[in-house]
Amino acid sequence: MTNLIQYVFTSLWIIALAVALYVSRNWNPTTALFPHAVGFPILALLVVILVVDIRKGRRRKEKGEAEDKEFFTKNRWMTLYLGWLVGFALLIWAIGMVYSIPIYLFSYMTLQGKYGWLKSGLYAVGATAFVFILFRYAFSVAWPEGALLSLLGL
Repeated sequence: MTNLIQYVFTSLWIIALAVALYVSRNWNPTTALFPHAVGFPILALLVVILVVDIRKGRRRKEKGEAEDKEFFTKNRWMTLYLGWLVGFALLIWAIGMVYSIPIYLFSYMTLQGKYGWLKSGLYAVGATAFVFILFRYAFSVAWPEGALLSLLGL
């Protein structure tokens, strides 16, 4: 059971990344540079991880080893982290990247990281400024507006 969940989880990441790379194939070359430069190596690593996990599972089955008893603890943290990532993706879709970064960083650092309001706010503002300046002026990448903001006319 443990191995099956790991295989499915890794496979879902492979599928999601493959779809994202497929969607970005017709983008402007400057805009597609970052997703392609990062996406293809990550896709290759995910495939390697899946193959290694499958082989490790077969060896463990042959040796008759028991399943990892800490799986449910690990699974809880994995699900929590996946929830944060899905929330971030939905936030990006709804309101756009520029507004999502500070909201996500501030809420993650405050709620999950247990940092104080001031420290979380400073890091969120600093990281957002860095990402905005880097991508807007250094790479000339214009991010699309969020779907929800577009529908509301904001």
